[in-house]
Amino acid sequence: MKLLTLAISGVRNIVSSNITDLEDVNIFTGMNGAGKTSVLEAIYILGLARSFRGTQLQPVIHYSSNTCTVFGELLSSHESHPVALGVKRAKKGGYKIRVAGNDEKSLVRLAELLPLQLINAASYLLLEGGPKQRRQFIDWGVFHVEQEFYGAWRRMQRALKQRNSALRSGQSTNTSLVAWDNEFIDAASKVDIARQRYFSNFIGVFYDLLHYLLPDSGLMASYERGWSAEQNLNDVLLGARQKDVKRGFTHFGPHRADLKLTINGLAAGQVLSRGQQKLVVCALKLAQCQLMTKDANKNCILLIDDLPAEIDSVHQAKLCEVLDGLNLQLFMTCVEAADLVKQPWTDKKNIRVYDVEKGDISMSSAGVFAS
Repeated sequence: MKLLTLAISGVRNIVSSNITDLEDVNIFTGMNGAGKTSVLEAIYILGLARSFRGTQLQPVIHYSSNTCTVFGELLSSHESHPVALGVKRAKKGGYKIRVAGNDEKSLVRLAELLPLQLINAASYLLLEGGPKQRRQFIDWGVFHVEQEFYGAWRRMQRALKQRNSALRSGQSTNTSLVAWDNEFIDAASKVDIARQRYFSNFIGVFYDLLHYLLPDSGLMASYERGWSAEQNLNDVLLGARQKDVKRGFTHFGPHRADLKLTINGLAAGQVLSRGQQKLVVCALKLAQCQLMTKDANKNCILLIDDLPAEIDSVHQAKLCEVLDGLNLQLFMTCVEAADLVKQPWTDKKNIRVYDVEKGDISMSSAGVFAS
């Protein structure tokens, strides 16, 4: 999986830019506010039709335009010819997606075509945030390796919404609640089984990466499915029905699952330094990339905003050694190009450096580096 070209129009301070001949490692360098992160944001929009910096479109789209557009040519290892992808967003809302010259309505299809992993300042929420962020993290991995997962997940969400509605309307003894219970339990079981199967494959890969990047951290990871492991969900729901009716929502199920990351019984985010947290996040994300390649024979594209920040030079080198060994395309930002170019890349990766200044993107005089 590789982006060959990227055309950006109206994304923050990038009025118009065309980037061709993208390499394995693409480094965007420049001063703060130059537009480096906006390049990563544009790629994210291309893969998910939304920004990673908030839900509001107004700040994302250049003040002089009513729309932003991102276009790219994507070459898959399974295809002989690149596929053209395009996403347009408007300040008034809505989106338009084009795949291979045809209109596409499904955001899921876009995510399948261009799997993206992002490591940025918000990634710390995996450690410091609530269970929702960690569920989304797990579900990203399951989605890309378990073909039946998304359908079951959608069924579960629909049944959960209807069950909660029945609880709030006082239909706790109504046959409609029983019907939604049955639908919820069936879909929830499939979601939970898929997550547990994924986690059992994920955990070893994660620990291997963690022990290399941050040895002796003592961090333990465990998957909690959202209800007691000793009980089936039907019994749990029956036992909690009065509590659910009183509160108006479902207390137990896969929607309450969590990926626990602890050190000596404490949440890892409370124990680790900021630099250590970043290395744990990198191990989590890279384990997913590695597992996708192994289990689904697909590669993702990795976006890393300001890789050198908060990581010392020794750990920067170790992280880049790991990145060098992974079969994926990298887009990274930094203030000084040398911070990333000087890393111990091997001949597995070609490196291209781009200068970004006030939204203008140009190939650096340093050019392409063949490690």
